Amino acid sequence: PTPTPTPHPHPPHTGLSQLATNFQRTSKAVSGPLGILRVGADVARNDSAGLFQFAALINLNLAIVNSLPLPALDGGYLVFLILEAVRGRKLDETVEKTVMASGLLLLTSLGMFLILRDAVSLGGQLTRLL
Repeated sequence: PTPTPTPHPHPPHTGLSQLATNFQRTSKAVSGPLGILRVGADVARNDSAGLFQFAALINLNLAIVNSLPLPALDGGYLVFLILEAVRGRKLDETVEKTVMASGLLLLTSLGMFLILRDAVSLGGQLTRLL
């Protein structure tokens, strides 16, 4: 018999709303690429069928995050398109480039922070294993 996948206990939209309303607690649960790989490896070891569900959740989360109205993401470009439609003319190119560059810097910094935090966490786990 094929095992039926169990629904994720916290859908992505719930996680985003919790991040906004309870940042202190929820931000500790946010992982970068290393943490996601660790969880994916755990899922693959314990439930190979669950790996497909895990991959689907990762893709869904990426789609939701990408649609947020932040500079350098698709949602940020959509905000610029709406602003241009409301104004009836294009925004100044230097303003658009500056806002997008600052958003890219912010997202890159966040990514680096999450990678470092995950590396420290994984390093601590490796030390306990040895």
